[in-house]
Amino acid sequence: MASLTDPISTQNIVDRFADYVSATANSGISWGTNAYPFGEFDNPGLFGGSTGGKGIEINGTSIVNTPINASTIYSTLLAETARYTRIRNFRVTLDVSGAGGNNGSRPTPGTIFDQTAVSHMNTAYVLTTGYLEGAGASAGSVSTDQLISSANLEALFARLRSAYNAARSVSGGTYTTTVCHASCHTSCHSSRGRR
Repeated sequence: MASLTDPISTQNIVDRFADYVSATANSGISWGTNAYPFGEFDNPGLFGGSTGGKGIEINGTSIVNTPINASTIYSTLLAETARYTRIRNFRVTLDVSGAGGNNGSRPTPGTIFDQTAVSHMNTAYVLTTGYLEGAGASAGSVSTDQLISSANLEALFARLRSAYNAARSVSGGTYTTTVCHASCHTSCHSSRGRR
């Protein structure tokens, strides 16, 4: 974990922000490019990264002004928080449409898998900075004509994390995979063997 230093540097601000938002966003991801909900999942393009999370896309030079400017700090960190909102809840279902020939652990037609989990979605699922502001991610005391203290920065990071958590709980939608059998490959090949 980083701690804010005196005198503070822009990279130090980014490192401490990462302790709040990046660490929170990258924890507990269930589905991504390396872990699909089930074997028959047929739309891997929905995912935009692995269950290991998203790397931070800013560094100290992203907020450099002379002197360090409060509005640049706020807008840069808000935009980076928004990029993490692609890591959020997503619902996936698996439907078996075949009325006969099913075997194995899923012999009955219908919805056999219906779960919602934190997923690393593609960039189309990023929420706006306006959404985060509406969820409480205000600049607070990190604003023009205010002395930027470590306490004010920590409070900003906490508001950004809280707004991210609100976004994380919002469902990115539902995707359904439909297969003819519980396991098309197994069912079809098992049928051929019986012919």
